[in-house]
Amino acid sequence: MEVLDYHKLKIFKTVADTKSFSKAAELLFLSQPTVTLQVKKLENYLGITLFHRDKKGVLLTREGEIFYKYISKILEDYDLLEEGLSDLKENLQKTLRIGASTTIGDFLLPDILPEFLKEKKDIKISLFVGNSKEIEEGILSKTFYIGLIEDEIHSSKYEIVEFYNDEIILIASKNTDIPEEIDVKDLKKYKFIFRETGSGTRNIVEKNLEKKGIKIKPDIEISSSNAIARLVSNTDYLSFVSRLVVKNLLGTQLKEVKVKGLNLTRKFYCITQKNIRLPKIDREFVSYLLNLK
Repeated sequence: MEVLDYHKLKIFKTVADTKSFSKAAELLFLSQPTVTLQVKKLENYLGITLFHRDKKGVLLTREGEIFYKYISKILEDYDLLEEGLSDLKENLQKTLRIGASTTIGDFLLPDILPEFLKEKKDIKISLFVGNSKEIEEGILSKTFYIGLIEDEIHSSKYEIVEFYNDEIILIASKNTDIPEEIDVKDLKKYKFIFRETGSGTRNIVEKNLEKKGIKIKPDIEISSSNAIARLVSNTDYLSFVSRLVVKNLLGTQLKEVKVKGLNLTRKFYCITQKNIRLPKIDREFVSYLLNLK
């Protein structure tokens, strides 16, 4: 006989939050057939249809919306129960689960985490690195409680605070003869590498170029900032990247190209799901972020 166990409820909520069976499977480290099967078992047990598909993706039915409302509270209470029991175990190693967009996860966290961990030798770190959209989805599904993203979002589902100032710069190979400063209109003369769609860096670059009446169709799309930097250093392609990505390569393999009238600065944001109580270690890490110099 099927039961409404935590595992099935967690899968259902993740599918509902991400509006995708495949994305839910990725976030939960399960196969898509497993996710589909568990949702089907839930529907059979309840005798209702929980999801329907349309052009926007996988959406909740009316019955699914009612079910979602109640199981969200159940899962939250379950998480609080686990936290309360864990606090009773003095020697239990605790895990700080963080989701970070690529630039932050690859180039900022490695510099700032060691200081936070100095006096916390019993803490484990679980870090998921993806693009900003994936981090938002991970927060909603409670795969992790803390999300660090490069892209500003406007949603009532999250608590959002700024914690870092970043700069996006245009880079070229040190060996190219491109001028040290160019006009924004001249950007169309060059070949570009961009991050993938959904990347916070790409979103900010495209929005700012659009304000200048410039639209660039990239010749290459790559999901790795490291790979972009290496490819630019060996070719005549240009790319917009965070200064964090190339700070050790400027002047040796790469050079910065100033663009007249284009100033790409941005904030990094810490997001958490609204109206939930974070575990103690997560609260301590958020406080640490907000006090970064």
